[in-house]
Amino acid sequence: RMHRQIAKKEQAHDDSIWTVSWAAKTNLIVTGGVDEKIKVWDPEELKLKSVLGDQSLAVTSVNTSSDGKFVASSSMDGLISVFDLTTGQNSQSISAGTVETWTVAYSPDGNTLATGTHSGNINIWSVRDGKKIGESLQTGGNFTMSVAYSPDGSLLAGATHDGVVCVFDQDGQIVHKLSGSKEAVRSLSFSPDSQTLLTGCDDKHVRLYEMKGGQQIASLSGHRSWVLSVAFCPDGQTCASSSSDKRIKIWDLKSKEALHTIDAHSDQVWGVSYDGTGKKLASVSDDASLQEFEIVLS
Repeated sequence: RMHRQIAKKEQAHDDSIWTVSWAAKTNLIVTGGVDEKIKVWDPEELKLKSVLGDQSLAVTSVNTSSDGKFVASSSMDGLISVFDLTTGQNSQSISAGTVETWTVAYSPDGNTLATGTHSGNINIWSVRDGKKIGESLQTGGNFTMSVAYSPDGSLLAGATHDGVVCVFDQDGQIVHKLSGSKEAVRSLSFSPDSQTLLTGCDDKHVRLYEMKGGQQIASLSGHRSWVLSVAFCPDGQTCASSSSDKRIKIWDLKSKEALHTIDAHSDQVWGVSYDGTGKKLASVSDDASLQEFEIVLS
């Protein structure tokens, strides 16, 4: 048995929990839910530390900064917010408009936020003054469901409801259009070395692409329904995925085999996020629980 549940918080939110981000350096778990709340948890026994918020509609995405000091969120009211995780203060609010934000990603340097829009574009915002930077990046797809920066800051990926996955460079030029997905790609995660990109798709597959030529190097199958979330482990050798099939899978990227299947939620699992060590994983679900697992890979 290579995983064990460390903690479980039933009714962590009053309704479905759609998003989770584990701030590595400060070791805090942030969740966002349909109940319009953003909650900050101590991983030790999942004690609630604070509730952040000025959202008037469901929180669709949270993403912590790489220094672990801030969290950015997007909600269905079109608000992009940045909160200081230490003080709970709202340090930035950007009213992007209801169709202009679904998902948010913090740049590795902490200076910008990328958000995916209903039209399939990606907008870049300044964290400092809340202003939009430059022109929107065009994926050519419709409805950007996921955005992710590579850890080295050189690439920005966006994935859409119709299966388009675009990778842009720092100048906003498309460097790769990744093929293989015809259905919604709801989640993206770059490897720690920024050399590969994971995608999670409604066609039940997790795919891995190399970033030099944009070629698919693996397709991982085993989920029985939509893949809702993917996360690269900090070890760079394994990854986690979660699905509408209520399960979480841990994959070995060399053998392309599932190492574990975690069957602990009673409804679809919207998000998974590793801690900084890669030995622990947090998950959130439509069952309104937040769960924490220890993953043993030896």
